[in-house]
Amino acid sequence: MFEGFKVGLALGGGAARGLAHIGVLKVLEECEIPIDLIVGTSVGALVGGVYATTRNAAATERRFRDFIFSKQFKRAKFDFLKESRQASPGLLYNFVSLIKKGIFYSFSMAKTSWISAEHFEHNINGILDDVRLEETKIPFAAVATDINRGEEVVLRQGLLRHVVSASSAVPGLLPPVQIDGHLLVDGGWTSKVPVIPALRLGASMVIGVDVSKEIEDTSGYRSGLNIMVRANAVKADALKEMQCRFADVLIEPDVDHVHWADFSAIVECISLGEEAARRKIGEIRHQMKLARWSSLLGYSRSRRLARAYMKQEDPDGTT
Repeated sequence: MFEGFKVGLALGGGAARGLAHIGVLKVLEECEIPIDLIVGTSVGALVGGVYATTRNAAATERRFRDFIFSKQFKRAKFDFLKESRQASPGLLYNFVSLIKKGIFYSFSMAKTSWISAEHFEHNINGILDDVRLEETKIPFAAVATDINRGEEVVLRQGLLRHVVSASSAVPGLLPPVQIDGHLLVDGGWTSKVPVIPALRLGASMVIGVDVSKEIEDTSGYRSGLNIMVRANAVKADALKEMQCRFADVLIEPDVDHVHWADFSAIVECISLGEEAARRKIGEIRHQMKLARWSSLLGYSRSRRLARAYMKQEDPDGTT
């Protein structure tokens, strides 16, 4: 299915910030950059899944706009978890934030997830077509994490809605999903920007899109909980950076200031995605030329490095 020279698109996780993926897709489409394979993690799987079935960035944008401002989406209670984008740090702001965190953590201790499986499924059904991955217009795969085995799982077949649900199942927020004996959660825990899965599926070159912000340059961590969260973010960021090095081109929309639950920022995120993609078009075209020549010569440096990293073969190409 993935023979010949192919441009792969690796769309990373980042919750509401991932709406910038739509802007990236709009620019790639406008500039006639071919996309032969899409691999997505979490919100990257959601956006990538819609685009893989429509092959139209404008249609993808309309679908997300309609859904995010619908009554159905508002019932998901993301607004409760969203911090005010205008509020400045202060006693009242910090007090309200702590109350919200406390309620969320207490809820998570008693329930599997903040959003029920039924509500989650209803939301997914509202935005994704009822098709199988084998039927998408662009070959598509999603990355999830097997919570029992601690392994990355790349889903290449099955119902699109089911697969994207698994890839998007943020622990504590959304319920785990059972697929083929695997209990799956958000793919970001093992592959925040799925560059290596795209290479392993046959991409000759990969355009990665990173919309996540794991750590900020700050100080003043006093509570044990904040220190633990910070340490986990440092680890996640190191893992993400390691994988992003294998991308031929990395697009990084400037969406760090957008709260992860602020899906109402869709217009801003799309615009920032467009700006970031336009800055990289020249580099993308240059790397495509290089990758084509490498492909003709039967050599792909990034793919060999990725295989070596995954312990599939030695760096010199021997198995």
